[in-house]
Amino acid sequence: MSTHFNLIKKSDLHYLPSSDLHPANTYFHFSFANYYNPNRMNFGALRVFNDDDVKPHSGFDRHPHRDMEIVSYVVRGQLTHWDSVTQKEEAIGRGHVQAISAGSGVWHSELNKDDDWVRFLQIWVMPNKAGGPVRYNHQRFELADRENKLLHIVGNPENKDTSPLYINSDVNFYASEMTDKKAEVEFELKPGRQAYISNIEGTVHVEGHPSLGEQDTLELTQPGKLKFTLKDEHAHFIIIEMTQ
Repeated sequence: MSTHFNLIKKSDLHYLPSSDLHPANTYFHFSFANYYNPNRMNFGALRVFNDDDVKPHSGFDRHPHRDMEIVSYVVRGQLTHWDSVTQKEEAIGRGHVQAISAGSGVWHSELNKDDDWVRFLQIWVMPNKAGGPVRYNHQRFELADRENKLLHIVGNPENKDTSPLYINSDVNFYASEMTDKKAEVEFELKPGRQAYISNIEGTVHVEGHPSLGEQDTLELTQPGKLKFTLKDEHAHFIIIEMTQ
């Protein structure tokens, strides 16, 4: 990998169709389940980035986790969540986020109970220490919260009082949805930090780097200021920033 950036195209990702005894059409960014690639195990603390398109009346039934921080970001449809902490079901929609600190152990499920497909990003981050209490939270963000600007959606223990959600790892999640061709979104990657930038929808131009089409990703390891502008009519992307 370059010390500056690594471009990952959608065609480079491992794809598993739902027809292969799986509830979702999934693009795996890193080794996961039956997909193993020794060159794609993680990016810093980022361990899993799955782009799941879940079939109607299907999904991931109740299953356990521990010692992992789990963030789900809904792109389309309604994702119904249940966990053993709250013992409640709730449905979250586009742009909404749920964050789980699995700690010493939690059970949860993520289901599509509707007639339409659901697309969501399933993201796992390695915690700063094993064990600890289990915690679940969610936030229902609206388009106006991220439209033509950068929205801090998940923080870490150091900034948990100022971020809407936080997990037990030195990472920050940001999201933006650009609709104005005159708009510019800026982000500064500081020394000692790195960023995983994945374009969810549309096409976005990143100054000094290749433009990102849908499901293209940049891995950045060199500090500097980034400027995002629209290449076409719409772009929707997420930034996961962490220590190197």
